[in-house]
Amino acid sequence: MCLMAPTTNTKEAAAEPVAGCYEDAWQSIRATHQILSDRIGQELSEAGLPELAWHDVLARLDESSEPLRPRDLLCRVAVTKSGLTRLLDRIESAGLIERRSCPSDRRGTWLAMTAEGGDTLAAMKPIRDRAFSQHLAGEVTPEEAEAVSEVLNRVSASVRYELEGEGRCEL
Repeated sequence: MCLMAPTTNTKEAAAEPVAGCYEDAWQSIRATHQILSDRIGQELSEAGLPELAWHDVLARLDESSEPLRPRDLLCRVAVTKSGLTRLLDRIESAGLIERRSCPSDRRGTWLAMTAEGGDTLAAMKPIRDRAFSQHLAGEVTPEEAEAVSEVLNRVSASVRYELEGEGRCEL
C-alpha cells in the first residue's frame, strides 16, 4: 500500500522520500523493459537481424508521412542524444536510412528510410510482434494494458513537457 500522496509541485516532490510502491513500480518498469528488450534482441540476433533499437528508429520513420529530423526521434527511442547520433550513423552505414539536407536550414538534416530499411523493418516486425504476443499479451489483459499505457503516457507526457522546455526533446 502506498501512503505518500502524489504532489504536483516538483520542489515539494524533490524534498519528499519516494514511497515504496513508487520505487517498486519504477523497478518493475525498468526490469520489464530490460528483460523484454533482451529477449527480443536475442531473437532478432538469432535471425541475423539488427538490434531492437534499429527497429524503433525504422518504425518511427515508417509511421511518419514525411522525413524526420534526428531531434524528432530523441524522446521516441530509448537512447541518449549521443547514443542516437551513433545509432543513426550505424543504421545509415548499413544503408537502411539516408540523411538528406534540409532545404530551409543548411545545418539541418532529414532522415528517410530506404527500401532496404523497409525490408529490414518488415523482417524484424514479426519477431518483435511474436515476442510481444508471447510475453506481454500472454500475461496482461487488454484492460490492464490500457490502464498501464494510460498511466505511463501521463508520466511520460509530464517529463517530455519538461524536456521540451529545456530543448532536450522535440515533440
